[in-house]
Parts: sequence; C-alpha cells; structure tokens
Amino acid sequence: MRISFDIDDTLICGSSVPTEPCVSWWRRWRYPERLRHGARALMSELTQRGCRIWIYTSSDRPAHYLKSWFRIMGIPIEGVINQTRHERRVGLRGPSKYPPAFGIDLHIDDSPGVAMEGADHQFAVLVVSPEDKDWVDRVLSEVDARIRSNTHWNTRRLASSRPYEVKQIFRDLLARLSLSDRRIPSYAVGSAKSDPA
Repeated sequence: MRISFDIDDTLICGSSVPTEPCVSWWRRWRYPERLRHGARALMSELTQRGCRIWIYTSSDRPAHYLKSWFRIMGIPIEGVINQTRHERRVGLRGPSKYPPAFGIDLHIDDSPGVAMEGADHQFAVLVVSPEDKDWVDRVLSEVDARIRSNTHWNTRRLASSRPYEVKQIFRDLLARLSLSDRRIPSYAVGSAKSDPA
C-alpha cells in the first residue's frame, strides 16, 4: 500500500505543535524544519505493515532535499512529488493533488479542500489537522481498516511478516529433484565400454 503525506501543516506544523527532536546541530543549517511529534513512530509502524511512504507537497522543495532529510531522520521515503512533478504529470487544470496518477492508495493531508477534490476525483484522503493530538492513531486505524478490507494488501502484509524458512525450502527442492524419479538416458545404458584387458 502506498501512502503519501503532505508536508506543510501535516508533517511540519507551527510552533504551537509539539515536534520531534531535531537533526544534529551541524545539519540544522541545511534542515531547519522540525517534524511533527509522532511522525517517526508512525512511519516506522507503517513500514512494518508493508506500506511504502511517499511525500506529496504543493511546495517546490527539491525531491533530493526531502529524501535526504527524511533519511537523516531515519524514515525511508520511496518517492517525492513536488509541485513541478505534479504539474508535469497532472497538468495545470487538474486538482491541486491527484495521488492516483502516482499509484498512491491513501493521501494524508490537513486541507479539507484536498478531501473535497478526493471525493470529486475518487481518491482516498484522510484529513489530519495540526491540532489533532491523536493523529498517529487515526492514521494507523485508517491504514489497518484499508489493509483488512483489501485481500491483496492483507496477504502481502502477512507474507512479508513471516520469515523465510530456508531449510524447509531447500528440503522441498531436494525432494522434487530426487534421483530415483529420473530415468537414465538410453544412450548411457546401451553403450558399454570395451574392457582393455
């Protein structure tokens, strides 16, 4: 399942909203913004559920900047859609955000306007306001409900949570390749070597 997050007022909020610990002091000049409290734990939980995380912003922050910033924070980001990439794919006359154009299943945003566009253009949006203290639980419960309702995502999640049993796989392969099941080719049986003695 691909999930995208808006940046402004969703993952980066005003000074009244609690934030995550910032990056180390020597990186603050490059990454001055601070993530909303709970973002790291949420992204970790989503990754454990087999979700792929994207950033979808209407700002023009460069994709490499956002990917490196999230990587430093310990959050794996699969892709970034900024305003330039959005306009290239969707155009200027489309909605302000259109996650289906990028294969995104659920978009998390603070804007009710994006939710209205989602209803009009048939894509899923979960609205999370900056004042919402339980935003992490709301996102996780929405994702869990979507995973349970979709059998494809559910089986992928269960399959990825089970470790591979290499020994059992190897035994099964050997059982299939048993020599007793194979016939000896006729050219090997019919041609006997002459005895030199």
